[in-house]
Order: sequence, then structure tokens, then C-alpha cells
Amino acid sequence: MKNTLIYAIAVCALLSQTSCSDFLDEETRGKVFDNVLTSENGLESALVGAYKGWSTCWSYGFCNGWATEMTLGGDDLTCPPGTGNTQEYDRYDVKNTNSSSPTVYQGCYKAIQGANNVIANADACTASKDVVNGIKGEAYFIRAASYFWLVRCHGAVPLITNAEFTTEVLSVKPSAVKDVYTLIESDLNNAISLLGDSRRNGQLGRPNKGVALGMLAEVYLAEAGWPLKDTSKYALAASTAKQVLDNRSKYGFDFENSYNVLYWNNDADTGNKEDMFTIPCNLNAGANINAMYGYWAYPGELGGWDVVFAEYSFYKNFPEGVRKEATFATDFVTQNGTKLHYTELKNPHPYYKKLMKDKNGTNYYNYASSVPMRMLRFTQTALTYAEAKARSGGPDDLAYECLNFIRTRAGLSTYSNLSPTDFANKCVDERAWELCGERVRWFDMVRLEMVNEIVSKKDSHDNQPLHAITEKDYTFPIPQHDELLNDNLNSDR
Repeated sequence: MKNTLIYAIAVCALLSQTSCSDFLDEETRGKVFDNVLTSENGLESALVGAYKGWSTCWSYGFCNGWATEMTLGGDDLTCPPGTGNTQEYDRYDVKNTNSSSPTVYQGCYKAIQGANNVIANADACTASKDVVNGIKGEAYFIRAASYFWLVRCHGAVPLITNAEFTTEVLSVKPSAVKDVYTLIESDLNNAISLLGDSRRNGQLGRPNKGVALGMLAEVYLAEAGWPLKDTSKYALAASTAKQVLDNRSKYGFDFENSYNVLYWNNDADTGNKEDMFTIPCNLNAGANINAMYGYWAYPGELGGWDVVFAEYSFYKNFPEGVRKEATFATDFVTQNGTKLHYTELKNPHPYYKKLMKDKNGTNYYNYASSVPMRMLRFTQTALTYAEAKARSGGPDDLAYECLNFIRTRAGLSTYSNLSPTDFANKCVDERAWELCGERVRWFDMVRLEMVNEIVSKKDSHDNQPLHAITEKDYTFPIPQHDELLNDNLNSDR
């Protein structure tokens, strides 16, 4: 629960120089000594504690399938019938007792409390100004990214920005969605002003200025749609994303030419040019594993857990070509050598190859991996620019360049001379196909209020809504454990 987590994080000054792959492996439990955060090592330790909220598998954060389950309302993913908590998301009937959301909810607030701790103490740190600015910029990014996930999933949520716990936290009221977004914008702008062009220490899991800009573009795109419907944000989304596109070489991002690189999912994966916001994972570092790429998305016939796979209609309507082949797994070989087509599986659906591990790598038959948890990639920023530009004055040459590169890579024909509305709609379609299974489609359907239209086209063999879908179903209740500790959070669901 957020109220237990936001004041329970403790940090010790044990952090020393780390390599480019292990800063999240550092242990941060221990007593908080007086003035420890005035030292560089102490402030770094507090920052690592904030990152841990995202990456402690099975306890907190995003490096498991629960965050993916929360986006099952999208038409790209479904789950087996009769799977309880998981199926609630797929049938638009989520209860406050659902056991999937607390891991993400608590992880975000754990990250927020860690970020609050850094922000409140950074200016007193004796480290160099450049170091302090980098640490503080990362903390602002962590807090913003956490609240961005929370506000999209739960709507009005408590805004907590104080570093120290007081009993008032146990009665804090949810803040209006608009106020949450105001803080997110402010935090990301602070991050942009403080972060450098390169990732600090060259470490993939840390944001640089370009990552913060890319995240801010996503925030503006979300604000332009439901529930705020502030369409003036489309122009801001376009101009912000354009800064990333125009400075891609400086920030270290670009398109990849091959889906073999994008969806490699090998334990030796150290990232690619499209990786903007990722969470590093390590199969050999205890709770820092990634349990999304593995058995979570495997059929039972391969030893998998059969949690998520593709919806029929989405797969059938997906454009043919190299991207479809790279995205979906339709033929399987069991450990004893039996060959199966997806129609012969217990759950006869195509599965997501892009969520499975590399067949040629080690530990293919495993529930966990070292694959980075990808949260935002360059393609998404490019499509955000293209859509937002079309909705704020019409597409320009860069918008066509972005959309057509992605289509060419997928083996599809290019577009030209479309109306702004048609172009924007093509961008939405391309986001669905390019980013399916990546926790994006559900949020796109909600912001554009397309849920009922798309759900009406579900295949009869897939899970169906339990009731008429309303705006109330666009967000999920705050977990019951939090509500029991704070009467002001009680849900009317």
C-alpha cells in the first residue's frame, strides 16, 4: 500500500562506484544515519532505493506480468477464461480486491517516496553541482513516471510530495486528475532542465534529457484525450517529441532497421538504439529479475503459465508481413520435440513471440530473464509526434517520414496526401500494431474513447464484457488494502 510504503523506505550509505549494468543490484536496506544524504554516496543510495520500487520482481513494480495484465482491456491481449483476477481486466469488471494491481500501485508509491527523499535533500548534498543535478533530475523523472502510470490506471490518486511521514498521510484525499498531471508536467520539466544529454555513468536504466522529453510528449498526448480533453496539448506533444527526433544522435536514440534486434529478448541483451526508458534486470541478482519475458507469455505445452496471448480479431486483422511474423508465435515445439500449431493448444490462440525469450539463447524454458523491461522506445515517440502533429495543424514531412519508415520496416506500403484526420487515424492503427503487447494499446483506446467501438468487434471466442462499459471502467479502483487504512480512499465501486 502506498501509505505503508511511502514512509517505510530506508536507505543506507553503502553505494560505491558501479558498473554500467549493476546500479540496481546495490542493496539499500538499513538504518538511515543522520546527515547521510549530504554525502554523494548517501544520495545515490537513496536514488537506488527509489528505482527499486519499479524493479523488485514479485514485490513491487513493472518487471513482471501484472502490469501487462492491467492493460488487458486493450484489444491486443487476452487471457484464458475463468482466470479470476486477470480476467477482471479483460472483462472490464475490476474489483478493489484484485491482486494484480497492488504490486504496481505499491511499487509506484515506493518509487515516489524514494524520489521525494532525494528531491528534499539534494540541495544539501556536498557533491559537485553536476552530480547533484543529475541525481535530482533522475528523481524528478522517477516521480513523474510513477504518477503518470498511477493517474492513467486509477484516475484521482493522492499526491504525496513530502519526504517525511506524518500521520496526516493516513487521511490524505485523492487529488484531481488535473492536479496530478500538473505535478507530472512540472517534474518532467525539472528533469529536462537538470539532466544531461547522455545517461549518467552511461547506464541504460537512467534517463537523460531526451528520455524526459519523450515521456513529457506522452504526457501531453494523454492530456489531450480523455478525461481532460485539453486538445491544446497536441501541439505541445508534437513540439516536445520533435525535440527528441531532431536531436536523436545527441541523445543516443534512433530507429532500428530489424525486428530481430527490437525483439531479441536474449539474456545477453544490453539494449538497442530504440530503448529510451527501460528498467534494467538481472537474472542473477535475486529480486531484480524480469518475469515478463518468460513463462508468463508461454503456452502451457511449453511449460508456460498461459497468462496472456493475442486476441483473435487483433491477430486476424494485423497486416501480413515481417512485423507480424516477428510479433506472434503460431508454431511451437515442446521440450520433447512435439510440433504444435496454435490451433492445437489448450488455449488455441497465437502467442506473443515479442514477449517470449530468444529460442537460441540460454534459459529459454524459464520464468525469468535479464531482458530489460522496456517502458518507452523511440518508435513510440516518433508515432506520438506524427499523430500529435496531424491533430495540431496537419502532418508535415517529418510526420510522414516517421510513419512511413515504420511501415516500410514492417514491409507495408507508404502513405501520402492524407487528410489530417485520416493521417492521425493511421498513426493510431500503427501504434496498435507496432506497440501491441507493450502496455500502450489500452491507454490509447481510453484517451481516444474508442473502447466500446473496438470491444464491439471482439471475436465471440474471446472474453466478453460482463456489463456495458462506461467511463467508470476506464480506470481501476485503488487496492482495498489502502482503502482500509484510509477512509478517504474508499471506492464507490
